[in-house]
Amino acid sequence: MKWATLLLILSISACKNKRIVCLIDATDILKGASKKITVVKDSAYKISAIYDEGWDSLKGGVYLFYPNQFLKSYIFYQSRVPVYSELYDENGYLIETKGSPMVARIINDMGQDSAYVQVYFFNTMKSYQELNIKINNTLPVNYPLVKDTIYSNMKSVTFGINTTNQNRVNMYSQIKYMDDCTKIEHILSDSLFLVKDSQSGLSPSTVK
Repeated sequence: MKWATLLLILSISACKNKRIVCLIDATDILKGASKKITVVKDSAYKISAIYDEGWDSLKGGVYLFYPNQFLKSYIFYQSRVPVYSELYDENGYLIETKGSPMVARIINDMGQDSAYVQVYFFNTMKSYQELNIKINNTLPVNYPLVKDTIYSNMKSVTFGINTTNQNRVNMYSQIKYMDDCTKIEHILSDSLFLVKDSQSGLSPSTVK
């Protein structure tokens, strides 16, 4: 079984009152893009939009650009829901952010006693440390992030969960990152509570 969780409870404060110039243009986005993208150009052959492959199903990232090719907005969609966005003015100033750059978390069952988790982090103008994971009462483990091959300008991490003799899995995660635009350090913390069923495998717990 495979399912994704929407990370809507994690949020970054909006930057409405702080005019911070980031100067991200189409060239910067293309440098960090995978081969699975669609590039749209206007009548002057300037890039007006970049989409992750499969964007029409509303899963992935969408970049829109001003005529000067500075980034206008970035939105990441998960299950047709916008879970993270950044908005800039035409001079390259960051206007607003919404949601968490931890844009997706996917749980994949591998049988009755194991599963693996994939977590995705939007990477433009962000420097991440390792992802710290603690499961139940075990010692925390740090996992390094790697460049993702599915989404553009994304880092990801994959790790396994051993559920032998465990009916519940309580997973706690934390990661620090530096916003290279604002020069502000952020900490993302999250918890996930799962129960194991002999028929359906791991699924979200209704009671924490």
